[in-house]
Amino acid sequence: MSSSLKSLMMLSCAASALFLTSAANAQATPDTSAAAPDNGYGDIIVTAQKRSERLRDVPMSITAATGDELRSRGIASTDDLGKLVTGFTAARTGTGMPVYFIRGVGFFDTTLGVSPAVTVYMDQVPLPYSPMSRGATLDLARVEVLKGPQGTLFGQNSTGGAINYIAAKPTDQFDAGFELTAGRFRQVDAEGYISGPIGEGLTARVAVRNEYRDEWQYNYVNGEKNGKRRFLNGRALLDWQISDGAKLSLSASGWKDRSEAQQEQFVAFTPLVPVSAGGRPAAFPFPTFPPAPNNNRAAAFDPGGDLRQDTHFYQFSARGDFDLTDAVTLTSLTSYAKFKSFIPIDQDGTIYPMASTLISGNIRSFSQELRLAGTSGPVQWMIGGNYQNDTVKELFDSDVITSGAGFPGGTFLWNGFKMNNDQKVRTYSGFGSLDYALSDTLKLQGSVRYSKQDRDFSGCARDDGTGQIAAAFSFLASFASGIPQVIPPGGCATLNDAFIVAPNNTGTLNEDNLSWRGSINYKPNDTTLLYASITKGYKSGSFPTLPASNTAQIRPVKQESIQAYEAGVKTSLLDRAVDLDGAVFYYDYSDKQLQGYVALPIFGNLPSLVSIPKSRVWGTEANALIRPVKGLSINAGITYINSKVQSDPSNPKGPYATPTQNDSFIGQSFPFSPKWQSVVDAQYQFPISETVDFFVGASVSSRSSTKGTLLSGRPAVAPLEAKLSIPGYSLVDGRIGVTSNDGIWRVELWGRNIFDKFYVTNANRGNDTTYRFTGMPATYGVTFKYRFGG
Repeated sequence: MSSSLKSLMMLSCAASALFLTSAANAQATPDTSAAAPDNGYGDIIVTAQKRSERLRDVPMSITAATGDELRSRGIASTDDLGKLVTGFTAARTGTGMPVYFIRGVGFFDTTLGVSPAVTVYMDQVPLPYSPMSRGATLDLARVEVLKGPQGTLFGQNSTGGAINYIAAKPTDQFDAGFELTAGRFRQVDAEGYISGPIGEGLTARVAVRNEYRDEWQYNYVNGEKNGKRRFLNGRALLDWQISDGAKLSLSASGWKDRSEAQQEQFVAFTPLVPVSAGGRPAAFPFPTFPPAPNNNRAAAFDPGGDLRQDTHFYQFSARGDFDLTDAVTLTSLTSYAKFKSFIPIDQDGTIYPMASTLISGNIRSFSQELRLAGTSGPVQWMIGGNYQNDTVKELFDSDVITSGAGFPGGTFLWNGFKMNNDQKVRTYSGFGSLDYALSDTLKLQGSVRYSKQDRDFSGCARDDGTGQIAAAFSFLASFASGIPQVIPPGGCATLNDAFIVAPNNTGTLNEDNLSWRGSINYKPNDTTLLYASITKGYKSGSFPTLPASNTAQIRPVKQESIQAYEAGVKTSLLDRAVDLDGAVFYYDYSDKQLQGYVALPIFGNLPSLVSIPKSRVWGTEANALIRPVKGLSINAGITYINSKVQSDPSNPKGPYATPTQNDSFIGQSFPFSPKWQSVVDAQYQFPISETVDFFVGASVSSRSSTKGTLLSGRPAVAPLEAKLSIPGYSLVDGRIGVTSNDGIWRVELWGRNIFDKFYVTNANRGNDTTYRFTGMPATYGVTFKYRFGG
């Protein structure tokens, strides 16, 4: 990092101390475990460092919000957190998998078994694969979004950050409530919970939510509809206070999704290879197929198809806290999770049966953490270890008719194939942290984690049972190798570099690393914190799920790493009427993982995972919580991110390149990394009678343009780059209603994207088409909430 940039960071941090932001970005509510509230405002208590602390005392950038605020802002899933967290971006892959980015750091891959760069937790228990997080927002006390590498306490694969959901806990008195919502597209959502004591030292809480909605997408060619939501979610918690120094908490949660998968919009016909007399002829009139209009609801898909998914998830976890002495506590976290998916995708975005895939898979994940934590004078310490054992099985069953699905001259053609990716992943780690208070105002913090991961892979592209691919690749392997070879129907058709066929392809990826973090924190008074930190974090390597003609396409990509520098400030002014905080950051990024293309003999350029040896990210963020008058609260946040590729992968030279063309990514910004993001939310609540309050609120979330993939800078690619852009946009939500001033009941009229803004969440290329996914259109409705007891 240059000295001029370091100077800029320090100057920016000093300026932040005067007027920048509040990473809370949340409306605080009193917490019984907090210190006495200042001027009537409560503190949000977070567990970002695996202990309870006031948000404004934690030396890192965190966005936290209560469960009530999440519901009020219309945040129903992790994908919606961009309405709350600046610097957060969510996207869906062409196979429907969610991908999350924080400060431009994320990994866009279609593979079910890929480790994400932004990890999700429920009460510190990992949801290690992003699709598992769909039901995490049920019945929450709060959410904490930690920005920057979090590998020392939350484990590897957190180079972008970590999202920790905190479930509402069982109460020692009877408490129950329900919430009913009716909205556009015949939406009917119902949620309820019941909580209270069930025996001596035993308390329990059960929450259930059902989401129902009719179709919201329409086929702009034939008028058919898609987009039904059928989602059921539940959680049961049991707390057992065994003794004054021993507590056991058990959790069982699960969800089932029978919704129709969102379908992509057709942007343009962009064939993999030119369609000519010497290649495979176009089976349908794709070049004249009309692109989708700029309408969130428009899509095109095969007529009469069943697009319902069948996906479910369940998890059991146990947490035990045992006071070994007055100053030392032993904590155990155990969990077992199972995920199973079946997702149909029409991958061409047209009404023609050119490309469709059924994606099925299952994951089994077991994790165990043990840690000791204690205090001795000015020292707080923690030491522990983790073990995680995951089994992932994934199968793509694809029907394709593309310009690339055959050999030149059309001698051998095929209309379908299968891809399987089976992985066994074992991770071992040990970690520790140490906080040392040099004085009442100055503290040093350090943490470290050693991780070792062994990943075994088995998979390939297979004949679909018709024998078409088997015949084609038997001929090719025999001709190119000079050795007669026969692939049976349904057999593996992925060839190695010597054009030899194996019954299956296997591989191993064994890696280890040492993550660490150090910070210095200065607290001149109870309302101000200044900090500076240096962090090293890692994300593990990965095997892709790809239609691999050659084993080079399914070779693993190695682990990536980030060395992050951050400086920030948190402060409160005017007797807590204003909470501010801000940060500046710089990331040295090594071996960034992404999907690219590999140049192969005979086959040309085919998709593969690659690494960018060197890149960087720097930026700044600011948030403020302002309470100018009683009843009025204003949350505002803004983030600037400047990402840059500094070197090219050694192979390939670039997507869609031929070996004779010199392409480069150098100087480009990362995909899904808008330079500017901002969120403003305001609400005013005032009494209209002795028992009833009126409230009105609105929020605006904005972001600048970005792109869905890296492209080379050569002129021939420029038209395609325009098609793969993701324009900037602003969304406006609103709410108005009445509530009892004791919080017993609430009626709210709400609207999301109330101006029906057209916006794109992902643009990419698959097979012979360029496609995009859109966000939701304008929705509106009414929510009634009632609470008993408590």
